[in-house]
Amino acid sequence: MKHKFILVFLCSFFCLSCTNPKAFGEDSLSIRINRFDVDLYQFLQNKTADEEFLQKDSLFLNVFGERVVFIGTTDSVGFFERLRYFFSEPTLRSLYGKQQEVFADVTPFEKELSTSFSLLLKEFSQLTLPQIYMHVSGLNQNIIVTDSILSLSADKYLGSDFPLYQEFFYDYQRQRMRPEQVVPDYLLGFLYSELPFEGNENALLDRMLYEGKIHYILSQILTERDAWETFGYTKEQYEWCVKSEDRIWKTILQQKQLYTTDYMITSQFINDAPYTAPLTDSSPGRVGVWVGYRIVSSFMKNHPKITFSELIEMTNYQDFLKEARYKP
Repeated sequence: MKHKFILVFLCSFFCLSCTNPKAFGEDSLSIRINRFDVDLYQFLQNKTADEEFLQKDSLFLNVFGERVVFIGTTDSVGFFERLRYFFSEPTLRSLYGKQQEVFADVTPFEKELSTSFSLLLKEFSQLTLPQIYMHVSGLNQNIIVTDSILSLSADKYLGSDFPLYQEFFYDYQRQRMRPEQVVPDYLLGFLYSELPFEGNENALLDRMLYEGKIHYILSQILTERDAWETFGYTKEQYEWCVKSEDRIWKTILQQKQLYTTDYMITSQFINDAPYTAPLTDSSPGRVGVWVGYRIVSSFMKNHPKITFSELIEMTNYQDFLKEARYKP
């Protein structure tokens, strides 16, 4: 199995156990999340035998052991003993117990994922929905994406004010570690994996417009969300971007940064950070992603017949910018 791992914090991404097209409407999927986190918790509480656990979760267990907790695969000697030992640390046990409380009921997430993936797969019929899981990682990977699995580490979504997070994460990171971010991050993990970047990785324009396309699509399939939620911003941060849009764009142009291929400048606009350094310390991080989203929104407003599939295929970013007729 080819493994594709994506961190969708974004620091940097099932049992389709049940796909009943009638359950949420004529053309809708009915997604159920495979609760590997629950199965593992029961195993660690000595309520499940090794072989029973392996038989139930063999698909995910090997990926989890090899790539998340780094103890090898299930056919290696002592695998289950190492698994129990990994989760024996008291702080980690406490974290796991809290995760089981917060995510005791995942029905709301399943409903939103069902609606969102239904809309997405109508636009991208060539994509295959993987099996969807939930796991815990000891605060490691947020999202795991392989050819057949999409899984989220729920112990990183216990709430921005969760005490243990104070020891390991900065304020701007904790801001997104909330249950409300679970569905957007599932979708982002899938989108980044299945619709990979094409262009110059270090070019600000290329990265902004790629990220803008991903977040535009995300905003269109998360039909019940406000725009600021799909960015992982607070409402105040999003409003800052809206009020400052003209000034942001002028700064990028005046400092001749739009066509830069300087990795340091590009990363300051795109990567997660307490603020966007080329602007002001009152700005949120990742403002380049937001500007890309605004440019793509302008393009789609001027080209309403363009499909999402066609949008993703457009990788001549200078021509795209001209066609967008973006004027903040």
